[in-house]
Amino acid sequence: MKDLRYFDPHRRATWLELFFDLIFVVALRDASQVLSEAHAGHLGAQQFLRFVLLFLPLWWIWAGHTIYANRFDTDSRQHRLSTLLIMFLLIVISAQISAGAQEHYALAVACYCGARLIIAGMYFVSRRKHHDRGGFATTVGTVFAVGAGISLSSVLLDPPWSYLVFYAGIVFDMAALVLLDRRLHVVPAHTAHLVERVGLLTIILLGESVISISAALANISWNPSNVMAAVSGFVMVSAIWWIYYDSFHLLEHRKLATGHSLLYSHFFLFVGLAILASLIRHAILDDLDPDDFRRLAAAGTVLFFLGKQYGYYMEVPELRPYLLSNTAAVFALTALVLMLPLGLGGMLVGMTATMICYVLLNLRYRHLVRVGQVSA
Repeated sequence: MKDLRYFDPHRRATWLELFFDLIFVVALRDASQVLSEAHAGHLGAQQFLRFVLLFLPLWWIWAGHTIYANRFDTDSRQHRLSTLLIMFLLIVISAQISAGAQEHYALAVACYCGARLIIAGMYFVSRRKHHDRGGFATTVGTVFAVGAGISLSSVLLDPPWSYLVFYAGIVFDMAALVLLDRRLHVVPAHTAHLVERVGLLTIILLGESVISISAALANISWNPSNVMAAVSGFVMVSAIWWIYYDSFHLLEHRKLATGHSLLYSHFFLFVGLAILASLIRHAILDDLDPDDFRRLAAAGTVLFFLGKQYGYYMEVPELRPYLLSNTAAVFALTALVLMLPLGLGGMLVGMTATMICYVLLNLRYRHLVRVGQVSA
C-alpha cells in the first residue's frame, strides 16, 4: 500500500499517462478522418454513426486504464510495461482503422480485447493493494475479462451480428460498472487525479482542433471567406477552452465516489469536440452541404455541452440553476444561428458568438461566489 500513488497527497499525472494520452489522440485522429471525408459535399448520418462506433472502443480502452490507474497505479516496472503494451495495441487498432477493410476486423478486435484483458490482469495482480476492500479489484477485473470475452467472440460471426456482439461486450462492461456502483464506493476515486486526467486529455484534443485549422489552411488560396472561418474557428476553440476550464477547479474539491459521472460524460464531450473541429475544417474549405453542416453543428454543440455540464450537474448541485439556464440560452442561440440562411463561414461565426455568450453568462454570476454559491 505504501507504493500506491493513491495515497500521495501531492499526486499528479505521470509522464507515462501523458504519453498514453498522446497515443490515444493519434488513434482518435485516425477515427476522425471519417468526419473529414465529404462525398460530393455531403456527410451523412451513416458516417457520423461510423465515427462514434470507431471512437467508442478506443475511448473505452483509455477509460478502463484510467479507472485502474486512478486507484492502483504504483508506477512500477510491471505497470509501465503493461501500459506501454496497451499503447502499442492502440497504435495497431489505429492502423486498422486507417486501412478500413473488413479483412482487418479480426485483428482490430483481437487488439482491443487484448488491451482489455491486460487491464483485467492488472486488476487481478493488484487485488492486495487496497487489501481488496469489498473485492473491488477482483470484481472489476472479472467484469472486464467477461466483457472482452464477449467482444472477442464476435470474430466467429458474420456482419452485422459480429458488430452487435462486439459492442455488446462494451455495453456489458459499462452496465456492470453502473449496477455495481455502490460496491465500487469502497475505493473512492482519487478526485484530483481523475479531474486532472480528463482535463489533460481535453487540452490535447483542443490542440488537435488548432492543428486541423492549420492543416486546412495549408494548401488553399487565402481569401476573406476562409480567413474569416479560420479566425472564427480559433476564437471558438479559445471560447471552448474558457467554458471548459473556467470552473474546472470546483470539481477538484468534491468527492466523486466512483468518478463515473465525470468519466462517462466525457465520452460525449470528446465526440462533440471532434465534430466541432471537423466543422471548422469544412468551413475553411467550404466543401460541405449547408444542411449537413447544420445537422453536425447541432449534434456537436449538444454533445459538447451535455458532456461538459453533466459532471457539474451531478457533483456540484448548487450550480444546477445556472447550468440549466446558461445551456438553454446557448442552445436557443445556436438554433437561431443555424436557421438563418448563412454560408458555412457565417454559421461558424454565429456559433462562435454563442460560445462567447456562454462565457459572458458565466461572468455575470461571479459576484455570487460565496459559501454555498459558486459560478456556473
